[in-house]
Amino acid sequence: MGGSTSIPRFRFWLWLIRVIGVIVPRRLRADWKQEWEAELRYRELLLADWDKLNWKTKLNLLRRSLGAFWDAMLLQPQRLEDEMFQDLRYGARILLKNPGFTLVAVLTLALGIGANTAIFSIVHTVLLRPLPFAQQERLVMLWKQDGTAGSSFVELALAEVKDWQQQSHSFTSLAAMPATVYGYGYVLTGQGEAVQLESSKVTGNFFSVLGVQPALGRVFDESDDQVNGPKVVILSDRVWRERFNADPNIIGQSITLTEQGYTVVGVMPAKFELSKDVDLWVPLRATMIARTTESRGATFLQAVGRLEPGVTIEQAEAEMNTVISRIAAEHPETQATGHRVVITPLAAYLFGDARPALWLLLAATGMLLLIATANIANLSLARATARRREFAVRAALGAGRFRLVRQLLSESFVLALCGGAGGVLLAYWLIRLLIRVAPNDIPRVEDVGLNVTVLLFSLVITLLTVLVFGLVPALTTSRLNLNQALNEGSSRMSGERSGLRTRSAMVICEVAVTVVLLAGAALILRSFVNLSTVNLGFDPHNVLTMHLRVQGAKYAKPEGRREFFRQLIERLEAQPGVAAASAVLIRPMEGTAGWDTPFTLEGQSVAEAQQNRVPNFEAVTPHYFRTFGIPIKAGREFSDQDTDQAPLAAIISETMAKTLFGPGVDPLGKRLRLGTEPTDSPSWRTVVGVAGDARYRELQDVRFDLYFPFAQWPSAFVNHFAVRTTTEPAALLTTVRREVTALDSTQAVTRVATMDQLVAANLAQSRFSAVLLNWLSGLALLLAAIGIYGVLAYSVARRTGEFGIRLALGAQSGDILKLVIGQGMRLVTAGLVLGLTASLALTRLISQLLFGVSATDPLTFIGIAVLFTGIAVFACWLPARRATRIDPITALRCE
Repeated sequence: MGGSTSIPRFRFWLWLIRVIGVIVPRRLRADWKQEWEAELRYRELLLADWDKLNWKTKLNLLRRSLGAFWDAMLLQPQRLEDEMFQDLRYGARILLKNPGFTLVAVLTLALGIGANTAIFSIVHTVLLRPLPFAQQERLVMLWKQDGTAGSSFVELALAEVKDWQQQSHSFTSLAAMPATVYGYGYVLTGQGEAVQLESSKVTGNFFSVLGVQPALGRVFDESDDQVNGPKVVILSDRVWRERFNADPNIIGQSITLTEQGYTVVGVMPAKFELSKDVDLWVPLRATMIARTTESRGATFLQAVGRLEPGVTIEQAEAEMNTVISRIAAEHPETQATGHRVVITPLAAYLFGDARPALWLLLAATGMLLLIATANIANLSLARATARRREFAVRAALGAGRFRLVRQLLSESFVLALCGGAGGVLLAYWLIRLLIRVAPNDIPRVEDVGLNVTVLLFSLVITLLTVLVFGLVPALTTSRLNLNQALNEGSSRMSGERSGLRTRSAMVICEVAVTVVLLAGAALILRSFVNLSTVNLGFDPHNVLTMHLRVQGAKYAKPEGRREFFRQLIERLEAQPGVAAASAVLIRPMEGTAGWDTPFTLEGQSVAEAQQNRVPNFEAVTPHYFRTFGIPIKAGREFSDQDTDQAPLAAIISETMAKTLFGPGVDPLGKRLRLGTEPTDSPSWRTVVGVAGDARYRELQDVRFDLYFPFAQWPSAFVNHFAVRTTTEPAALLTTVRREVTALDSTQAVTRVATMDQLVAANLAQSRFSAVLLNWLSGLALLLAAIGIYGVLAYSVARRTGEFGIRLALGAQSGDILKLVIGQGMRLVTAGLVLGLTASLALTRLISQLLFGVSATDPLTFIGIAVLFTGIAVFACWLPARRATRIDPITALRCE
């Protein structure tokens, strides 16, 4: 290498030495750098003649030059003699001399850090971890809303999705999938006992839109998604493992689904998360007849799309609303006037229900950590203030302000390190507990665990706690007036005032944060209690439900399906322990119970019909109301005489009757029909009964309910079966399976659950949030009480002489008691006012999580104020009582 390039390279080595020198102990750094710079200068000629050296000499030169690393590492044991390590050792000794303070501080920090780490691990796994899809930020779900009829969800027809794809420019591609998994299952036979598998019928470009690849085989393409196309299937990882023993040669094999052979072309990855309830996927058009694919009345789909780069959701919604308005004008028979498109990110669609509760819990644990940190800061500040004389002596002997700050920060670091380690261990235990008690509808909760991201989060909050509870005491204590600090009496009278003000401010903030947390927890708890005690409108006890949709060639016509359920009901109701049995379209508490079905009252115009609230629709067999314990308020329930040959009948709910016809008006004999367009067909149904209101979809929701006899339901499809028992419901499951198999061994029941379990599952997320929030708020209340006690106890200890003088001059114990309690309650009152004011604003953010209680409910806030005041008075009374027991002579002698 020429001389012109030797100087830059040589300067690089000198720069490298300066970088490496950072890890060399400070007192040895100058000698070390001088030695290694001399070593490099000795090699200057070799560096200048680099191009002339052979490769062995070059390697030897590099090895010797990079020996600076090893030399620096060999000096590390001597680093323990540096001032920083001296401070750490001294800090550790000080903490060991005060085991009570150290233990309380470590446990408090471990609790705060552990709770935060555990909740963050759930939030990270559920909400923050990327989905296994390429460029997930561009993936969205699309559906329609009918603003005129009040429906929250309008399903799409395949022809409509095709129009959207052709006429929109906001998406690179659009695919379709069923709006609900349930009702599109297949019976798997030939693999042991027959089992019902839930399917999702998707368009050929579905997996390519998502940007996901199978674990085995291939995904569908357009050639698969054709009418009368090949019968191919893609299996979920779960079904592949449970039913096919994870056979790696499954691709190309034929399996029997509902008496037909299907070729397995792929197996999806285990983490494919679009729907954890799907067992298999089949091409959509291959399961439909040609005329249905073009029909705009066959609405059962929703769309998933990939946005064009740079297109926002707002832009896509604006364009799509223009598109559907044009389509509605071209096809008036679809009754789509007034519809609008709703687009939401795929992640929000998958995790939307869990988001508010999890973010709320993370915020609550953050408040708990803040309260814990403020507590430790208060205790540390009190200890540091008590050690003012020690620090004054050290400062007089030459210790600078920075050295004093570093000493206190070193002690805080040791505390936080122990608290952080304890917090990680506690988080590991809490995560396992949370997984066990978390609701099943929280996605990916089974994957929650400690990982690198979660551990880094723990490290960050540990370091933040060092800054919060270590820096304030350190800076406050380091501002020493040596004359006052070395004079014990003056330091007590004046030197501690600034520390007392700081501690008082911390207590006020601690009380305020605790009140905010208590307010949120109390509102969530009251909401949960309201949900738990709401009138369901049906009796969930002793009711066994299951998914049962008969399939096969002999059930292709409605008559076959009706006959199957007629015989099954007869068989079951003849069994001991069975009070009633019935089939139903969708069982209560499924979240999507029934169907949204527009209707028209006799005499209504089209415009008036379009303003009707869309009811929950159920097709039911006789004895349905007896099975679920739904009272008939007027008229009659369905009977075996309500056949397809009898006059069409309907039963409506009490709220529907009162809203449509007014209170006091007899709805019996009134007529209605499905749909909102005029028709001459004999589809009018006579209202023969009024049933009590039932909360079918959610506990918070009371809708119109509309019932048809199963025998008069043209498609005669139902998805669920229910049995009311006089004994333990689960004990009859074997009987039900036996009778189903006796009727047809190719049919299978799945998703078995009692109604009590379904109601509990609907309450699970509210219960989860309420229990955790109230545990957190209880801990926060305890920590706040400890903080108040700690400040007053320290104040009493430092004012022993003052109280002795007061008592010697004739003050009564009651006067001292009032003085101390008054000092504490002034802080509490200020914190309560600040906290209640903040709560009135912040609790509005959780209004969507509440049921039956206002976000600014006055009783809740009054109750919190009374509760906190009572606990605060007790926390103040303990040190006040100690002050009243001071012996004046002993106190004055100490002074």
